[in-house]
Amino acid sequence: MTSTDPARSGGCPRVALVVPGLEQGGGVPVVAMFLHRVLAESGRYLPELVSIAMSSRDDSSVRLLAPNTWHRGVRVRDGEWSGKPLRHVGASLVELEFQRYRPRRALTDLLRSFDLVQVVAGVPAWALVTRDVGRPVGLQVATLVAVERVAIASRRSGVLAVWQRLMTRLLTRWEVTALRRVDAVFVENQWMYDRLRGLMDASKVIFAPPGIDTDVFRPTDSGPRRDESILSVGRLSDPRKNVALLFRAYRQLLESTPAAPELVLAGNAGPTPDDWELARSLGIADRVRFLENVTRAELVELYQHAALYVLSSDEEGLGLVILEAMACGCPVVSTDCGGPSTSVVQGETGFLVPLGDAEALAEKMRTLVTDAELRRRMGTRARERAVSVFSLEATGRLFLDWFDRALQARADRNEGPP
Repeated sequence: MTSTDPARSGGCPRVALVVPGLEQGGGVPVVAMFLHRVLAESGRYLPELVSIAMSSRDDSSVRLLAPNTWHRGVRVRDGEWSGKPLRHVGASLVELEFQRYRPRRALTDLLRSFDLVQVVAGVPAWALVTRDVGRPVGLQVATLVAVERVAIASRRSGVLAVWQRLMTRLLTRWEVTALRRVDAVFVENQWMYDRLRGLMDASKVIFAPPGIDTDVFRPTDSGPRRDESILSVGRLSDPRKNVALLFRAYRQLLESTPAAPELVLAGNAGPTPDDWELARSLGIADRVRFLENVTRAELVELYQHAALYVLSSDEEGLGLVILEAMACGCPVVSTDCGGPSTSVVQGETGFLVPLGDAEALAEKMRTLVTDAELRRRMGTRARERAVSVFSLEATGRLFLDWFDRALQARADRNEGPP
């Protein structure tokens, strides 16, 4: 058997983790850090973060509205994210969204210095930036662009809505091209797994949800749960989170169960002004508390002492916050919005309800709020499922095994007959 390291002269193979919009938060950066940790702790690979332009104001890009950048070209700059070094690469004419998905020489040259490239993105079209790299390319992806943009499109009108529809059609075509170019696609939920196997070589689609640290996210060891709140965590300004639905369901819950716990929201972006206005009009604003930029330790404590976790999204690739809640022994009530059906076992670790159904969401919250024994039983099963299926060890092996195979295949090709 030949070495699985085709390009190095010593040390571990280098893996570029290519991530759009690291600084914007959300599930994609969380997955990137999961992979960084899995690779680093394996002792077999050296992961490095490569951030790519996602904003129309990216300062490393050539911008139509900034003439001083026209002759400067796309830049590569060193930076840091969450204590990890990174290289950030801009794009040409970055105000035009489709330009951000296109290859550029600066990025291609950088990625050719690695042994393997792993793209971590929300939608498949981002993998197009690796088109000319000539290295094994893996893609971890959450959803499809048409699905991702449904909620956003419904809130836009006029020229912006027309442009959004055009971009969605273009990127839908591009994502098929991207899927057929990469060497493997890692998906995190069953519906994406089934869908992609019809769009590309089915053997290249790998069901591999990202994992969580179940030693950190765990039930309290300092006594029983206090069941202090109904908890929801995320980028709550994102229209896909449908905070308005959550507020309407919580209002219905309070009408039938006035003693229900307060609703606690946590994240790096709170509900929109319109959502807060809705809370005031529903008469629930004084029962809703928002905690901004909580630390990981504070987040774990919130999970540990929540009566239940609730998610009201219209679309989720997986819902890592659900896994974190489950690992802390917290039962879940979620809309059936794609990803949560991968983690939540209906009636066993929580409940799934139809999209947009405030009454059903309120009813399942009521079921758990009023039954302490059911909460305990579901919380116990949720923890067991999180550890057995979604721990770092269980999920990390799927990625590492493919990295091994991909580098071995490349080494065999390079060492074959001329």
